[in-house]
Formats: sequence, structure tokens, C-alpha cells
Amino acid sequence: MSATFERIEPVSKKTRVVTLLREAILSGTIKGGEQIVEAKLAQQFGVGQGLVREALIELEHHGFLQRTPFTGTTVTTLTLEDAQQIFDVRIELEPLAFRLAVQRASEKEIASLKDLIEKTRLKAKDEDLEGFFEAHLSFRNKVWEVSGNRFVQQSLERIVIPLYALYLIRRSYNREGILQTSVECLEHQEKIIDAFQRRDAEAARQVAREFLLRMKDFLGTRLVPEGPIS
Repeated sequence: MSATFERIEPVSKKTRVVTLLREAILSGTIKGGEQIVEAKLAQQFGVGQGLVREALIELEHHGFLQRTPFTGTTVTTLTLEDAQQIFDVRIELEPLAFRLAVQRASEKEIASLKDLIEKTRLKAKDEDLEGFFEAHLSFRNKVWEVSGNRFVQQSLERIVIPLYALYLIRRSYNREGILQTSVECLEHQEKIIDAFQRRDAEAARQVAREFLLRMKDFLGTRLVPEGPIS
């Protein structure tokens, strides 16, 4: 046989645990606010408790879990008011990251942002909401990184990533509204990359702010009903 193939890497146990827990959260099998017990999961999966802890840390980093001192780890749950307050912080902080990023971005970094926009566009075209939001978050994460301000980056990661997890968890609620949000996200990205190419930091700041104000207005109709999100 003349054909050659790349070696297939075995999926680690931790990756498998992360995937199964993530699927359970997205499907609603594990509800918002539900307590996550490391020892119980380790027993169910037949793996060590340390491995489960690593998996939970990864899921927390991606916004699916919240860890509270003296309380433990629970599945992310936010009220509409929580989401609105997060947007209040984003509206003030994230435009700063965009302005700083335009001032610092190299041609290579701008090219990387363009690649992420293309990935986002393809996911939106396929109506792959999970892939779309992951790609869109990667775009924003890249901008935060390029800003060069690690405190801004860390703050945004802490408050924004749970919102993206929330979009995924609630994506079946008003699917048409969420699809429309994806269209507006793509338009926003195009305006942002145009500002990057023109090296117009103020335009990037203004575009980011106007987009976030609009997204905040849509929270109650496109993302969540009144009351806790679960």
C-alpha cells in the first residue's frame, strides 16, 4: 500500500472527561446551578480525582463552570440582570482593548485576525452556532491579547467568557434571534478589521462600543428570558 497517513494521537482521558461534561451541560443533562462533586465524577468516570479537577479547571476557563470559595463548583448560571451588568463593564473596558490593539498590532497579527474572521464566517454560513461562537470569541481573545495590557485581557477573560458559554447553553432559546446576532457579529468584525488596516484606533474603539451597546439591548429578547438562566 503506497498511501501514507499521519499518526492518530490517542484522546487523553482528561479531554474525554471535558468533552462529556461539556456535552452534558450543553444538552441540559446537567442543569445551570447544579453542584459538581469531584469525587462523585471520578467514581462515575473511573478516573482519578486529580484528573477530574484538571477537567473542571478547563471547563471553568471556558466559562461553563463557576468556582465559589467555601461553596464549590457549579454549572454557570446567570440572571438577565447579571448579564446586563457584565455588559456594563464590557462597554467601558473592551473598547479600550480594541483601541490599544490597533496601536500595537503587527501585520502578522492583523492577518491572524482576518483568518479568524473567515473561520467565523464559515461557521455562520453552516449555522454551526457552537463553532461560530467559539471562533468569534477567539477573534476577541486575539484582540485582547494584542492590546498588550494583561490586566485588561485578564479582566475581560474573567467576565466575558461565561457569557459566550451562556450563548451556547441557551442557543435553542430563540434560535432565529441568535442567528441574527451572528450576522451582526460578522458585520462588526469587518468594521473592526477595516479600522485595524487603516490604523484608526478611535474608529475601532467606537465600533466596539456601539456594537456592545446594541448587543446589551438584545439580551432580553435574543438570549435569555426573565429570571435565572439554566
